[in-house]
Amino acid sequence: MRHRNLRREGIHSQLSYLFDYPLTVVVAAMGYGKTTSVRDFLDEKKANYVWLSVESDETSAQYIWDSLTRQMAKIDPELGSQLNALGFPIDAPQRNRIIQIIEDYVYMNNAVLVIDDYHFAHSPELDGLLERIIWSNIGGLHVVILSRLKPEINIEELKLKGYCHQLKSEIFELSEYEVKDYFKLFGQDISAATARQVQEISEGWITAVYLITQRYCEIGILEPGRNIESLIETAVMSRYTKEEAGLLMSLSILGSFTLQQAVYVTGNRAAMGIIQRLSDSNSFIRYDERAETYKMHNVFSRYLIKKLAEQAGTMGTKKLYKRSGQWYIEKGEVLSGLKSLLKAEEYDLILTQFEKEGIIKVIDRAPRTILELFKQIPLEVKYRHPIGYLTYAEFHLTAVDMVEGTGLLAQIEQYYQRDELITPDLKRRIFGEIALVRSFCHFNNLPKMHEYHIQAHKLLADGSVIMNKDMMFTFGSPHSLYLYYREKGQMQWTVDYLDTIFPYFREVAKGLGTGFEYTARAEYCLETGDYVQAEIYAHKAIYKAQTMDQIFLILCANLTLARLYMLRGQFAKVKERMNDLYCKVVEYHNPVLNCTYDLCAGYLGALMQERDTFPEWLKAGDMEQSDILYQGMAFNYIVHAKAVRLEKNYIKLEVLCEEMYPLFSIFNNLLGYVHTHILDAIAKSKLYGMARAKEAILPALDIGRADNIILPFAENGSDVLDILRYLKKETGSDDYLDRLMAATEAYCHNLQGLGEKKSPSISLTERERDVLQLVVEGKTNREIAAELYLAEVTVRKNITSIYRKLGVGGRAAAVKKAMELKLN
Repeated sequence: MRHRNLRREGIHSQLSYLFDYPLTVVVAAMGYGKTTSVRDFLDEKKANYVWLSVESDETSAQYIWDSLTRQMAKIDPELGSQLNALGFPIDAPQRNRIIQIIEDYVYMNNAVLVIDDYHFAHSPELDGLLERIIWSNIGGLHVVILSRLKPEINIEELKLKGYCHQLKSEIFELSEYEVKDYFKLFGQDISAATARQVQEISEGWITAVYLITQRYCEIGILEPGRNIESLIETAVMSRYTKEEAGLLMSLSILGSFTLQQAVYVTGNRAAMGIIQRLSDSNSFIRYDERAETYKMHNVFSRYLIKKLAEQAGTMGTKKLYKRSGQWYIEKGEVLSGLKSLLKAEEYDLILTQFEKEGIIKVIDRAPRTILELFKQIPLEVKYRHPIGYLTYAEFHLTAVDMVEGTGLLAQIEQYYQRDELITPDLKRRIFGEIALVRSFCHFNNLPKMHEYHIQAHKLLADGSVIMNKDMMFTFGSPHSLYLYYREKGQMQWTVDYLDTIFPYFREVAKGLGTGFEYTARAEYCLETGDYVQAEIYAHKAIYKAQTMDQIFLILCANLTLARLYMLRGQFAKVKERMNDLYCKVVEYHNPVLNCTYDLCAGYLGALMQERDTFPEWLKAGDMEQSDILYQGMAFNYIVHAKAVRLEKNYIKLEVLCEEMYPLFSIFNNLLGYVHTHILDAIAKSKLYGMARAKEAILPALDIGRADNIILPFAENGSDVLDILRYLKKETGSDDYLDRLMAATEAYCHNLQGLGEKKSPSISLTERERDVLQLVVEGKTNREIAAELYLAEVTVRKNITSIYRKLGVGGRAAAVKKAMELKLN
């Protein structure tokens, strides 16, 4: 008997307010009709909505994010895939990027995002993200949370500020009049007394009323005193065959499922027909046409899970989780697959995934989740899979903690040194991989790293199976030489030495770092004033890196070129270069890469004296959980300090410089010291005068003189020039100081040209105006490309150029600005 929906005016009236608030919270106990009421309301209003569900109890924000964005991808493949690839945001730049993506999605039309079963989410990080999205008050976005429990977000403050509407749970309890109307939907005209009795038995719980109605339709009388499980047994399960009941129990472990998934997980080829038939006669099984998935009501699935445990036992349930995990992995949803395999305690299958090349992208997207996963795997299983375990050890060493990673690697090495059962070939493989990973225990000590690269090269004739070209070679730093230049007077030696030693690493790591020698030499030439060679090597680096898709090195080389164009006064080329680079970066959906691009944008924004071009997280110094890996982390602070200098907050700049010195001491990044000493000197010149500034800049000059470093001084313009002139009066003849002053004077001259080129008018090309008009009309990039007969990449470049010229960061802001300026 098909379930009919009772229209409930009180609930519909309250839900109509959801379009007036960024957030609507619906809290009521299980089975009171929250889901049905909200879905029916949105369908009736023909609202543009996305319906997502938290599918099971979970504390990991990344697991929840993976599940939600996977559901999103079934409704909107482009949006879901984009958000899924970015991973759960753990820092400000990633979070801002996600908010921008959401803004661009909803900017033209009201969109309702429903998150059902939010009580299953036990993640303060997810609560925090959701609260930030609500406080952002994104125009056109209305979030609806359905939960059995009050969410752990600051609902009271949000309500006070007019950002949140909450429906009281009492509104979902059926009155005796509604009970009577409900029975009429099934052709049963019961008396007022019977309706009152049903209301008292059910306490207004619509799920219980539904089950009582089904039983009443069969036997014509009420059966007081029956609990919910008994009602399900008599009103629902008694209709099913043993095969049907068994299939439903098996599928109860899944939050939602497709028909193909049902067949795979249960091994029952008849599952498709059975599920379609049962869903037509059971309102506890709902089909979502937009996502093309089936989902069981929580009351029903909880009952079935209990029965599954009773009948199939632990082993039977684990078998189902194993099949579920294998399904997800085959479909490319590795993180969901790993979660299911963990529930199945299929630890060997989990380690097998870590032996595959593609696992690197999963690790990069969900590092915290991988850490928690490995804590639950028994040690003996890890040792049964040396390559998988070493893959994890490499991740821990290079992305989490060098000391812990070094200790873990030593433990693994000791174990296999004692293991006499492994074959010679496998032993050679294991110790070759250990040597390669161990090189990063000595990060930026090039001779020591090379020692281990030689060992690995000898042992791994066919290359590493742990490292490959998909890894992040620069650790998020936009300046590759910055990472390895650590000895005063040795900058040229560092670059020359890399020419000699790096081919060993590149070969054994299967192309990782291709183009690095050219990138490092381009950066060296730039820093030391050989601008012709800097340009040549930067272009060579880009061409070389492209052969192995080394996007991080491509980014480094582009920053070199942009800084070069800047010193030549070619400001339009700077912006064009960054526009093209942005179009490449966004295609990767990589949070570390996004951060690295932001560092480039911020650095160049400082040179062009355009504080508005700084990403917000760099202006604010929000870097505690930056996605830049620890090896390149301190570069963030250089760019943040430049933003502070642009604000002319010299007290803050001086204090910040004091905090920066210890950061550079970890790997003795000399270029970091040079930048910090210069910025510190500028702060002191403004606060205390030239005498203090002179003392502060001397350490930078000491390092710079030893390696003929020019550009970091020149890029700081007139503030540094004043200090150098003051110093020149005291020192007399000094060739190095003369070169610095000449370079800085030339740079200052070009900055005057920058001021002349700035104009309040906005000049868009005819093509950009065509593209902007279609953006305003709400067209996607693909639709714009089709209408204008352009490649999508060309459309992306035009849109990026439009953003730059309008001074905005996304579609929504571009449309608003275009309308304000009447450009459309």
